[in-house]
Amino acid sequence: MREPRLIVVSNRLPFTLKRGPKGIERRPSAGGLVAALEPVLSRVGGVWIGWPGIELRTGERLRRKGDAYRIKGVALNRKEVRRYYHGFSNNALWPVFHSFPTRSMFERHDWDAYERINARFARAAAQEVKGNDIVWIHDYHLLRAPRQLRKLAPKARIGFFLHIPFPPFDIYRILPHDQELLRGMLGADLVGFHVRGYMDNFLDCVQRLPGTTVDRDRGIVRHEQGITTVAVFPLGIDFAYYEKLASEAPQTRRGNGNRLILGVDRMDYTKGIPQRILALERLLELHPEHREKIVFLQLAVPSREEVPAYRELKVTIDQLIGRVIGRFATADWVPVRYLYRSLPPERLAALYRDADVALVTPLRDGMNLVAKEYVACQVRDPGVLILSRLAGAAETMAEAIQVNPYDIDATARALHTALVMSPAERRRRMDALRARERAFDVHVWAREFLSHLRRCTQ
Repeated sequence: MREPRLIVVSNRLPFTLKRGPKGIERRPSAGGLVAALEPVLSRVGGVWIGWPGIELRTGERLRRKGDAYRIKGVALNRKEVRRYYHGFSNNALWPVFHSFPTRSMFERHDWDAYERINARFARAAAQEVKGNDIVWIHDYHLLRAPRQLRKLAPKARIGFFLHIPFPPFDIYRILPHDQELLRGMLGADLVGFHVRGYMDNFLDCVQRLPGTTVDRDRGIVRHEQGITTVAVFPLGIDFAYYEKLASEAPQTRRGNGNRLILGVDRMDYTKGIPQRILALERLLELHPEHREKIVFLQLAVPSREEVPAYRELKVTIDQLIGRVIGRFATADWVPVRYLYRSLPPERLAALYRDADVALVTPLRDGMNLVAKEYVACQVRDPGVLILSRLAGAAETMAEAIQVNPYDIDATARALHTALVMSPAERRRRMDALRARERAFDVHVWAREFLSHLRRCTQ
């Protein structure tokens, strides 16, 4: 019997398409998902199914000669993107799953598009499944796809992994179509989460579904479609890749020898950037000895700029940064530097490596890979990681200084602690963090999920 192929299904493909003067250009997508799954696909063969990001014109092709696996695009027009992606996925699911229900908006036409596009992804996967192939569906954009695929390919081996938090029952039930979404996920043989808390929240919701029974000890849900196994698989990063980048990256320029505090985020209200700036302001109030000795660099990658809430967030951040600079800057020193753009991987790795403190304080985050990337890049004099206890990464990164990002004074105190920490203590903490992230990298995550899926479908 041939080795089963892996069929990956995600909202986006492992590259982004841009239309330039020379036609279609493919740019590799950043992120752990691509780093984890590309080696597996390249080894065993398979297909990656996703939306190309643009509407292809006649004669334009996704595939290139020499691709190690097949690429299959799912076409979406602008209206579908607006309803399925910006609408239900990001105006309804994203805020509720991150426990910001008051930011959610529900429109019937958005749900209709979500259901229809999920069915389209499921059909694309069903056309590829043969024999004992494995289908691995990813994230909140495709919660209905496992059930829809199960109807089309009843014997398919289907895995699903959620990359964002799963909220408590009292928040989750705010969603219209809450039961349909749960039944969609239960179409998979295996459903994976980053941490135990998200899995428990999911099971709390599932056990209220009519016709389901939950065995928490074994991580099994019995339902009208069959049996679904539920388990925890904390996502890692490609540790060796980031370590190599940091080792080879040129030295960053450090004006006046100031110590560097670094924040790296996509522009999103879940990331806690305003609270972070307020904590810096409080640090400079409480500890004037740090004035003219530190610089906070915030890198904010533009995201969802067409959404009013995200534009308003940027205005708020701009105003807060202006206030801190106005209060504390001198003729020779500015306390905050702010970059509203992405950086090439080698430049980002150099910043990670040379930062004395990484301030990673999301208000809610499924995992947060920035914290792990910072640790992997600490190949020289080690810095200190300050991490929100509301990020999934906090479950395993015990040596970080953990804070409640809503507590501005406590975060300011954590910044002071990090800045005065002894070299020996910094080394002790960072060595432990690096050893764990090296041992449990993204490749281990992928192997463990796929091995678990094979066992529960034998």
